[in-house]
Amino acid sequence: TRRSSDLIKQYKRYLSLYFKMLMQSFKTMLEYKGDFILLMVTTIVGQMSGLFFIYLIYQKVPTIAGWSFWEIIFIYGILYFSEGIISFLFEGTWLLNGLINHGELDRLLLRPVPIVVQVLSMKMNFDGLGKIILSIVIMSQALMNISIQWNIGKIIMLIVFVVSASVIRVCLNIVANSSSFWLKGSRNSLPHMVYTIWEFGKYPINIFSGAIQFILLTILPYAFMGFLPAAYMFDKPIYASVALITPVVAFIWIIISVVVFRLGLNRYESTGN
Repeated sequence: TRRSSDLIKQYKRYLSLYFKMLMQSFKTMLEYKGDFILLMVTTIVGQMSGLFFIYLIYQKVPTIAGWSFWEIIFIYGILYFSEGIISFLFEGTWLLNGLINHGELDRLLLRPVPIVVQVLSMKMNFDGLGKIILSIVIMSQALMNISIQWNIGKIIMLIVFVVSASVIRVCLNIVANSSSFWLKGSRNSLPHMVYTIWEFGKYPINIFSGAIQFILLTILPYAFMGFLPAAYMFDKPIYASVALITPVVAFIWIIISVVVFRLGLNRYESTGN
């Protein structure tokens, strides 16, 4: 229909605007090449230290809840890929608290461009690019060291899982930072608390208590970003079937993030008073 065609054109325009605005941020950051190199190096060193910690654990314990070293490394890799996507393409969400409390959101609201597009494209973090590259290397190495019965279905699902994990991570970040619409103050610790909980997602959730498992499966679904996709890829009998609803969870979180952001925007009071 004509209406559907107009909507498609509109979304294409918004997508084009998003990448154009993101490129402006990219050009700005390229002016400081030393910062770029330093960020890449520190990102790689930081991730390697995390991998080394897991390596030390496996020197003492051959398996954790039935999961081998390379299987855990795969979980680590897919989680870091989604983290890299946020840092590189959607870092603007972390600026939301400052925009709200300084009244700077007014400037964005006056522009004929969706506010979400503007917020998401306001900042690009080069350490995210380092995380994306290194996480791809990590996942590739893990898959080469694990015996998997590959077929077309698993290849497609691997792509679906990686995309879904990134979508869930972005939406979770939007929701957490949108809390600044309600939590007035110069600092909002909730997004950072939500961020740090992802550390639990690097390990099999069945090693944690029932309460933590519930949180990782529902309230903060980090299990769908690494553990459950890995369970499906490695044919783990208990959780593999649950992993199939990962795209559904991603879609639900898209709806949640849109609703929460719009509700928060309705509460916006300009200067934050």
